[in-house]
Amino acid sequence: MSKSNAWENGLLLLLFNNTDFANVGDASGLQNSATAGSLYVSLHTADPGEAGSQNTSEAAYTNYARVAVARSGAGWTVTANSVANAAAIAFAQCGASGATITHWGLGTDAAGAGTLLYSNTLGASNQGPFTAKTDDTITIPGHSLSVDDRVAFYAAFGSSLPTGITEGTQYWVKTVSGADITISTTQGGGTLDITAIGDGVAYKAATLAVSNGITPQFAIGALTITED
Repeated sequence: MSKSNAWENGLLLLLFNNTDFANVGDASGLQNSATAGSLYVSLHTADPGEAGSQNTSEAAYTNYARVAVARSGAGWTVTANSVANAAAIAFAQCGASGATITHWGLGTDAAGAGTLLYSNTLGASNQGPFTAKTDDTITIPGHSLSVDDRVAFYAAFGSSLPTGITEGTQYWVKTVSGADITISTTQGGGTLDITAIGDGVAYKAATLAVSNGITPQFAIGALTITED
């Protein structure tokens, strides 16, 4: 099954720019909200997961709060089947107690559980599809990963992750040999044991250590969402 670019773009415009999606049902289509309101960006110390709420593994450093971004062209730029933040998104400056950020989330509420709409690993760079074998090697054709990079894995439509890898968890790259890598749960640690084959999509990832005086932020265009 595939989705058309027009469908993906229409949904993103409706959600992020509060723009009518015409001709769904009738000419007026899916209508915009009377009050556009905002979506709320959050920071997380682990993958909140598809079954999670927006406060799952949410950061709790001193002064932390979600950031509201307007559902408009001033808040989000929608192009084809992708969306990106149109302005910088700055969080509150960290006070005495810090945190290590690994993921971001986007949802409907300023605080609490709310509805989590999207999430991804921090600094995600799509490395493309991968396959993994029980000799613990992971093959990612054309990847740009190096030893000690962070990497996360997600299931693609119709695929199953290999047994031993947890979706969204950030691993360390242990070895690189052409298209093949091995991974570890710690930097320089033992090779992760893959006990059943699988496949999906790999992302180069990043972490952010937030400490006293640090102000986490996304630069313009740094937070991106693509409907595939």
